[in-house]
Amino acid sequence: MRETLSDKVYRAIKDDINNFRLNPDEFIVEREMAERYGVSKAPVREALHRLCREGRLISYPRKGYLIVSLNEMEFYQTQQLRLINEGFAVRILVREAGPEDIKILRAMADKSDCVSNTEFHCKMAELTGNKFLRDIVANLLDISTRTLNLKNLLNGSNLKTYHLEIVDAIEARDEEKALKFLEMDLKLGNSSFGK
Repeated sequence: MRETLSDKVYRAIKDDINNFRLNPDEFIVEREMAERYGVSKAPVREALHRLCREGRLISYPRKGYLIVSLNEMEFYQTQQLRLINEGFAVRILVREAGPEDIKILRAMADKSDCVSNTEFHCKMAELTGNKFLRDIVANLLDISTRTLNLKNLLNGSNLKTYHLEIVDAIEARDEEKALKFLEMDLKLGNSSFGK
């Protein structure tokens, strides 16, 4: 399926929000976004409405769109949903992952930056073959990673260790161990809020 101009603008705005080129609690307006991305207002409007449906923006008629910031409870709830959905992915991978899947995950786990973290978790969901699961995990990761970036909390060495342990456990078909390290990985973010 071909990517539309609206899809491109949506990704650009989301990327700017996630990387703090657009900030929480900031108002944005269609006209300024159209100028920023060099497009007409129509694809910007579609992208902004999509971001509203996802809960990233709040629309205020005749004022613009407010970029939503995540509070502690919302972050914690997002992490709970990640554990449920990514735990489901891990259970499937423990049963079904082949040698090539393990090789892919191991190569990704060997990296330790924020982008690699997102790619690793999305790849686990993708390898289940369930497109909807991958989309859900990607959306939850966008939300939680943005908060972690804001608090500057992602510790690369711990991420790498936990990711490699998850891959080792999947390869060994050890569901309990894989889930334990997934939970420890997600608790890195929770600990930033004292949870």
